[in-house]
Order: sequence, then structure tokens, then C-alpha cells
Amino acid sequence: MRTSPLRSSLPALVLTLGVLLAGALPVAAPARASAPDPGGRVLLEPAPGVGERAARSTPAMLAALQRDLRLTRAQAITRLGRQHAADGVDARARRAAGRYLAGSWLNQDGSALMVAVTDPKAMAAVRAAGANPTLVAHRRGELETARLKLQAHAGKVPGTAAVHGWHIDPARNRLVVAFAKGAQRAAARWVAGAGVAAGLVAYEQSAGPQKATADVLGGDGYSNRVNGRACTAGFGVRPLAVADVLGTNGFVTAGHCLDRGNFVDLNGLLGQGAGRATQSSFPLPPPVTPSTRTFDRAFVQFNPGLGNQALPLVRSDAGTVPVLGSKAARVGDVVCSFGATSGYRCGPVVSTNENLLVEFRDEIRDLGQVTVLGLNQARFCSSGGDSGGPVITPGTGQAQGTVVSTTCTGVGATTTYQPINTTQLGLNVRLLTPGSAPASPPPVITAFFCESYGDYEYASYSCELYWDGGTEPDQVQVSSNGSQAKRVNDFDGHYVFLSGKCITYQDTYVSVSVFDDLGRRADGYQSSFCPR
Repeated sequence: MRTSPLRSSLPALVLTLGVLLAGALPVAAPARASAPDPGGRVLLEPAPGVGERAARSTPAMLAALQRDLRLTRAQAITRLGRQHAADGVDARARRAAGRYLAGSWLNQDGSALMVAVTDPKAMAAVRAAGANPTLVAHRRGELETARLKLQAHAGKVPGTAAVHGWHIDPARNRLVVAFAKGAQRAAARWVAGAGVAAGLVAYEQSAGPQKATADVLGGDGYSNRVNGRACTAGFGVRPLAVADVLGTNGFVTAGHCLDRGNFVDLNGLLGQGAGRATQSSFPLPPPVTPSTRTFDRAFVQFNPGLGNQALPLVRSDAGTVPVLGSKAARVGDVVCSFGATSGYRCGPVVSTNENLLVEFRDEIRDLGQVTVLGLNQARFCSSGGDSGGPVITPGTGQAQGTVVSTTCTGVGATTTYQPINTTQLGLNVRLLTPGSAPASPPPVITAFFCESYGDYEYASYSCELYWDGGTEPDQVQVSSNGSQAKRVNDFDGHYVFLSGKCITYQDTYVSVSVFDDLGRRADGYQSSFCPR
């Protein structure tokens, strides 16, 4: 049986970490100039050394990448290099697009960065930044407003018999609604009932409700002492003072694996258990229905006095991988996960910030179907016992999240994960990283603008904020003398959407401050956008 990276034999693990950091993972370097292909598309120039170092330090992860994406070794190395280079190009393209940015993603083979813009005037600057501009009709704020309507409608008129989830697809420039087999018309009627314009929506058939992956007993990782459920430990974290119950660190994992207060056994350590879930999104308050909405996350804190502590490492079939940060992957980026049952699996991110119907049903308990908020989906399959396991970017060691559920239906196989940055903020914990991890540049606001609409006395406003840089997780503070009605926080996408009511007889203003985890900030201010 493999042993967990979260264990008491620290000297061996610390030594392994030192060897890996000595030459395994690169400091982010400026991307070399992108080159056009014969068809006119600007291709990413692979960042030198990234894929090669990953091949040497984590051969099992590279092998999984080759297997799951059907790549040769050379192609896998090139893809990792291009993915790393895309970070620098993306930052330049965001600045170039400014207020006309509507999203970015890697194309299907990871060779080019695509950027959606809403005005043709921005296209030349985006191309000069090394990306490929695509002209689209809808600002992201329009799609976010439509998503908020669906979310509000779901709380009043559940449509889960026909609708399994929805997310914004930057490539299609649409709000994509996943419908049950044979239920597209019913899904369209439900969407229309929410007041969402048909032109903002695209439909795709769902592979079925996602199934939580902790439905078998046994396996590596850890087990719940109350019911024996086996899951996988996620990333090592330390609690902030407000969340510190036991004075020790621990790990994050899937909430459905552990109710708050449950004890866990780790690699057969018995007694009072290796630790307990001091925080969890479970149990859910009754009645539990498909319209019940929750996150799926938990924090297991080690019991003091047993000598256990978490380290900034992720298990691999051939050793361990250092965790160097939590910069979020974009759509098209490749991520990998290590599960107690399945080992390594890899695939591209296909959607982000999605509300999805997940089935929590196994031989231990039956909660039925629940809507889980803010999930990302990647194109690989998981198995029972993999829940809670870490999702990480190969080659750069960036933590992405913890596994929640899976749908394994051939070419439609996907795994969902709860993003790590929202988990850190929601549970008041912070990722364990080695002290030598390179610091990112401070946050910089790349676009902040507000617009009003409606008659003078009944005018409303909406604002969109984009930024770049900062050490994750980022947070945004907002102040305004107008009433704030709705807000969408996509901190991983470095985006916030606001809407509210203008005030009469005064100048409405909105002030924003972006804070990164090191306390560095960037400020923005908008006024004179409402009628007076």
C-alpha cells in the first residue's frame, strides 16, 4: 500500500522536498515572442525548460498526461512549455484588450491563446501581445447578468429534472445550459421563464448528474471513522487565527467525505484518529433537495500530540511534487489529479465557475441530488475514493482544487473540482508552500468601467473589474454611495461584476480595492456614469 504524503515521518519528506526544489520546477520566466503559423494563427513559443524539468522530476505525471491526452513524450513536453508561456501572453493581452475583454482560453491542442474582445479596435493590440483575438457580441457582464437570473430562478422554480447545470463559455460567448437527455425543450422553457434572452444561451446535452466519488470503502488516503468512507487528502493548509481550533495544520478535502466534527484515520493511525473535520460544508440542513445549494469543502485539522503535520507536497507514483502556489488554470490548460484509487489522471479544463447537479448516493447514505456551486470541470475520469484529492498543474506546481465528482461516459468523461482559492477564503485557511516559492508581481487593475441604463429616477448601473498579478488568493473590497444589488466574484479569473441602483440628485460613485494575499493592493474609482 502507498503511504500518504501527510504523515509523521517528516525527515524523509523534507529531504525529498529539498531535492525536488533544487532543480525540478522553474521560476516563471517571460515568454518568448509568439510566432505565426502558416494559417495566420499566432502560436505560443514554449517556455524553455518547463516540460523537460517536469519530465525529469515527475515522470509519472508526464506519463499520465501522454496517456490521457494521447500525446507523444515530445508533444507533452511542448504542451507544458506552451501552457506556461501562455501566462505571460495572457497578462499582456488583458492589458491590451482593456474594457473590451470578454474572456481567454487555450485552443484545443494548447498551441495558441485565444482572447475574446467586444470591439474590433482592440484586435490589433491583442495580436501584438502574442494572442489571437476573436470578435464576440456579448460583454462578460451581459452573460453574468443572465447567469444571475438563472441562479435566482433556480431558487424559486427548480428546473433540475431538465437542467443539470450552467456556465459561461468564453469561446462560444454564451451561457451554456446542460440539459438532461431528451429535455432540451423543457430546459429552454425553464430558461425563458427566468427572463434570459434566447440569444445569450447555448444548450448541450448532459452526460447525467455528476456522481460524488467517495462511494467505495477502503483504498489509500484517509477514512472517516464514523462511517468508514474512504477519500483522498487534498492540499496541506494552515488555519488562520479565526479558524484555528487545535493549534495544528491539516489538509483540505471534499466536504461530502466528512461531516463537521468527524474524526479521520490516516494510513491506519488509530487511537482518537489522526485528525478531525473542524470545518465542513456538510451535513446539509434539511430538507435536502436538488435546489439545495452548497460548496463541497472541508478542513481536517490534525490532533495535537501525535506528531502529524501537513507538508507542501502532492503524492505521485514516483515520489512527491512540491506545491508552489495557486494560480488558477484557464479553460484549455491541462491539470492533473492524484487519487487514492485511480492514481494520476490528466486532462484539459473545459469549464470554470459552474453550478452543477451532483448525486450524493452510495451504500453509506443517500442524500440524493444537490446543486454544488462554483465548480470547475476537467476532461478526465475519477473513481470511488478519489474525492477530496488534489488537482494541480503539471510542471509548475500550482494547486487548483479538490475533487468533488465525476461522470465517466467515454468521450464525455469529466471530473469536477472545487477551486482551491475559494476554499481558502471560505474556510479561512492558507495553502502550505515552500518558503522559496517565487513571489508574483503585485496586482494591477487592467480595466474598470461602469455604465448606467434606464430613466433618470429609476436608473441602474453595472460595473466590470479586471486585474492581473497578485499572490493568490485575491480579494476585492467595494464601496459605493449607490445601492449594490448584485455581485459576481470570479477571483480566479481576476474579474468582478457589480450592479445596483443609481442615487438621485447626487453623483453615484463606485470605489474598488484589489488585495492579494500579501496585502498588496490596487485601487480603482468610477463616477459620473449615472444621470444627474
